[in-house]
Amino acid sequence: WTSSCTTGDKLDDMKDAAKDLIDIVVWKDQSEFKSRVALVPFSEYVNVSDTYFKDVTDKKAKGNGNSRTCVSERSNSNRYNDKMPDDGNGYFDYYDGNGTCRPQATIMPLSSDTTALKTHIDGFGGQGGTAGHLGTAWAWYMLSPKWSSIWGADKTGMAYSLINEVNEQGKPKLYKIAVLMTDGEFNKKYSGDDSATQAKKLCTNMKNEGIIVYTVGFEIGSWGSAYNTLKDCATSSEHFYNASNGEQLKMAFRDIALKISTLRLSE
Repeated sequence: WTSSCTTGDKLDDMKDAAKDLIDIVVWKDQSEFKSRVALVPFSEYVNVSDTYFKDVTDKKAKGNGNSRTCVSERSNSNRYNDKMPDDGNGYFDYYDGNGTCRPQATIMPLSSDTTALKTHIDGFGGQGGTAGHLGTAWAWYMLSPKWSSIWGADKTGMAYSLINEVNEQGKPKLYKIAVLMTDGEFNKKYSGDDSATQAKKLCTNMKNEGIIVYTVGFEIGSWGSAYNTLKDCATSSEHFYNASNGEQLKMAFRDIALKISTLRLSE
């Protein structure tokens, strides 16, 4: 999710669409089949919150007096994969400026608590530029079993070890699905290629790992970095949506949610 400078009715439409998806995707009865949703708001950075900041940076940053918890891309050879941040794989750079880092809304790992998820969405707002590759990367990390020690089994309630297992019909026991949405251009990066190029490389690697990628543009037109990147990132043309108004956005999210809800997720 990103909303660079959006306010008012447009922002409300975005929130309503996301909450509608949650109501459909997260089943009330989780006894037999399980589903979870994670949230990654992004604008100029991704805000990982106090809870995860030390784990994904150099673990000394907060102790050095930085009170902000926004991170940018990992500027090493692991930029385009989902390896867990550590001394060997490297850590993420972080915002160390004078002002408030943006977005102020933080990530939320996988959860089946629909009330908490929707309350978290209510706190999203429009702030700053659009580092779309960061949102793409962190969507992947939320779904990666390599990050299980950071997110914790108690936070997900779902076994990451199932990620590569199949059932008797040869179908995955656990489907990983990313829904990427933006209403802004991919216009902010801190190292390496431009944001759109980085996002496309991340999407390719995500899809190679079996992640289904849906993408949604909201009032982005039919040209530019956002349109082309979202179109290329989607698993197929049927996984790409371009909404020109609030009603189309809600319909896009509902269509995605209904498609997702037909997939049975079970342990």
